[in-house]
Amino acid sequence: MDRIEALFSAMRTAAQTLEWEGRAGLGSFARQISEALCQHFAASHASLWLLDGAPGRYRLRCLGSFESDGPSQQKPVCDQQAFPGYFDTLLREGVFRCEDSVTDARLQGLPLATWRAMLDMGGQINGRTVGVLALGQRDDPRAWTKREELDLRRATAKACLRLHGMRHELETV
Repeated sequence: MDRIEALFSAMRTAAQTLEWEGRAGLGSFARQISEALCQHFAASHASLWLLDGAPGRYRLRCLGSFESDGPSQQKPVCDQQAFPGYFDTLLREGVFRCEDSVTDARLQGLPLATWRAMLDMGGQINGRTVGVLALGQRDDPRAWTKREELDLRRATAKACLRLHGMRHELETV
């Protein structure tokens, strides 16, 4: 339990930066949360994304990320039309769990994924997904545990409450 409390403490610290700096602190908030997530989950990558657009044309915009094992080639925007299996699963189930992107049928026919394993969690406010916390493992498959999924779900709820509070400002990011 101490590990999750350390993650939440880091998230509270990131939220203070956001409160002090407003929209200007959004990138710092997202990077701080991402770094705390990488440490907590011992993952290669973590990132915070904002969901916008309309059904069938949703897109995720990266607000900030952290890579523990070097820079990524991940694009800052992910369109629903380019990754329909990913978006369908994430929006329907609230989570996209992928232990091995090489063999995952939802990703077949797409360019090779940046991450070998992914655990992405959508955060909803009033039944609407507002953001996503994403974890990635670069080189090897990874079996994500139920404990990791629960911890990420709790962290996502906290982060997305902050995003929702800034929704009108974020629409111009």
